[in-house]
Amino acid sequence: MKYIIFHLLLMLNTLSFSFHIMPDIFEKRIDAGKGYSEFYFPNNGTETIRYKFSVEPGSSVRGDMSKWVDLYPKVLTVKSGDVGVLKIYAKSPAGTPIGEYGFHLNCLPVNIPNLEKGVTGVKANTGVNISASLELIGYVGDIPPKINLAKRELFTEDGKTKMRVTFKNESLKRGIEYGVEIKGRNKSVFRSSMGRIYENQTVTKVLNLEGMKIKDPYELTIYEEVSNLPIHKIKL
Repeated sequence: MKYIIFHLLLMLNTLSFSFHIMPDIFEKRIDAGKGYSEFYFPNNGTETIRYKFSVEPGSSVRGDMSKWVDLYPKVLTVKSGDVGVLKIYAKSPAGTPIGEYGFHLNCLPVNIPNLEKGVTGVKANTGVNISASLELIGYVGDIPPKINLAKRELFTEDGKTKMRVTFKNESLKRGIEYGVEIKGRNKSVFRSSMGRIYENQTVTKVLNLEGMKIKDPYELTIYEEVSNLPIHKIKL
């Protein structure tokens, strides 16, 4: 899970506030009735929060799905200590070309009026004014994730066991949010999200296998982040 740190627009006054959304990825097939996901907004602060949601086109590097997206509710109120739920459903029109599509989910905070005893009129909550935007991505077509290992190297550095791994995205016309799990013979397990790998992209990561010695790692699994299902598994 990633915390969205306020999409380049942040104004804090006296309250300490953290904007959380879980999950922060969509990654759904939107042409087969499966383009549905729920997003959770925990309120860890002391005041009630109200969000107003809207949709805008995503990045021009992929197709636009903003006109196919429905949100419920459009305005979400979350009391202190509670978790709000936003439901998103997307369905592409028949005949939409196979490939990747995106949209921006905008989250705008709305001041909530308070009527204080002994005070004439309405006083709005103050202290936080945050606007956040997140690009969410779906896809059209039967496009299974395919990520292979181009290279791998186990080594030690400063007494720590590490692995340098090169990943290659061979999926058709889509990027993948993925993670890696490595099991050790000493029953240690390394598991971490790797982020997004784009179509035809090759990336190299250095993994710190804490708690393992050089001969411990014996199995590596690449998994899809949104489903946790394995994409590729090898014995080391």
